[in-house]
Amino acid sequence: MTDLGEKLNELEGLSDKRLRLFGLRFTPTQLGMAVAAIGSVLGALYGGFTTYQKVEELASLDIAGYQAQMEQTSNKIETQAALLASIEQNLRDTKQLTYDIEKRVNDKVVYFEGKMDKFEGKVEQTKAELEDKIQKALDNPLAN
Repeated sequence: MTDLGEKLNELEGLSDKRLRLFGLRFTPTQLGMAVAAIGSVLGALYGGFTTYQKVEELASLDIAGYQAQMEQTSNKIETQAALLASIEQNLRDTKQLTYDIEKRVNDKVVYFEGKMDKFEGKVEQTKAELEDKIQKALDNPLAN
């Protein structure tokens, strides 16, 4: 089995091909390696430049301004927390007041129901006595 390079050499004579560039002679492989090396160096320089820009951008940030905004936000959160605590306490107080009013109303309803029961009992008793007197008067009109 023969080598591929030898076959190409025999067919086209590529091993002797050299390019002349800026007064220097290069083989196609050397030229490809040079282009790759130059591209790598340029890519590294571009990456370094963009990293430098980002570092400069971070260095120029106004940290005091951000800190002041954070303090304002923190104060607002504390104010909201205090307001929420106050609302919760007011709700608890209102709930307790509602329960107290409900208990007093229920006690008064029970009291008046008792009074109504007594009144109904007296009305029934008076009705029975009156009916009895009417019946006696009807039975013996001359007795009264």
